[in-house]
Amino acid sequence: PDAHAKRQLTLNAGGATPTSDSGFGISLNNGNSDSPSKTSSGSKPSSSSSGSSNGQPGRIVMKTPPRAIESPLFEAASEVKLQWDYDDNMKKPPSQITIRGQMPSGYFEPGTTKPLYWYIAQNISAPNKMYTWNTITQSPPGYTLREGTGYKLFIIDSSIGWDNSTHVYPGKLFQFMLPFSMYNSRYAQTNDGVPKGYNPNAAARPTMSRVCIAVLVATVVALVL
Repeated sequence: PDAHAKRQLTLNAGGATPTSDSGFGISLNNGNSDSPSKTSSGSKPSSSSSGSSNGQPGRIVMKTPPRAIESPLFEAASEVKLQWDYDDNMKKPPSQITIRGQMPSGYFEPGTTKPLYWYIAQNISAPNKMYTWNTITQSPPGYTLREGTGYKLFIIDSSIGWDNSTHVYPGKLFQFMLPFSMYNSRYAQTNDGVPKGYNPNAAARPTMSRVCIAVLVATVVALVL
């Protein structure tokens, strides 16, 4: 083959193949999207437009939760704070990102054997590279995120789309995946023994019982005598 064909073959060989079920997702209109649009498909971006010098894709480096925790625990019915940075290969950071979740094995799209995905946030601008995920309102429609293992969280470049997010585009974001577990907090009190949500200003004032008054009077009388 000529030089152009060889070059095209080299580019095509650089991409990993996404899973066969990766195109399914449930889009949530939960107010997180700046301008919601379909990201599960779309044309592949040019692999030579990013300006990377070594041909490597950019990758996410988690800060919260720390990347040293391979499978973090998130509290159910809470707000989960996510914060990340990009490695040195990220020459063209995404202008918009999409955050997607996957339920544990055994949860399927109704009537199919496809894994159950949902959108936590779609097409959002994240210039500060952080996001707060409300696990109550941003959960799969009809499901509650319960205590257990096997959950997954994905962050992708919205301009690349879900179907192409595991292809290698030099200098652009490669799909990030974080396995995690959910737990239910069983602590009703703080470390100081004070009930959570306790407001001392709203608490009822204690009243002195008749017994306490009688004891006080007897003590005063004894002192006088």
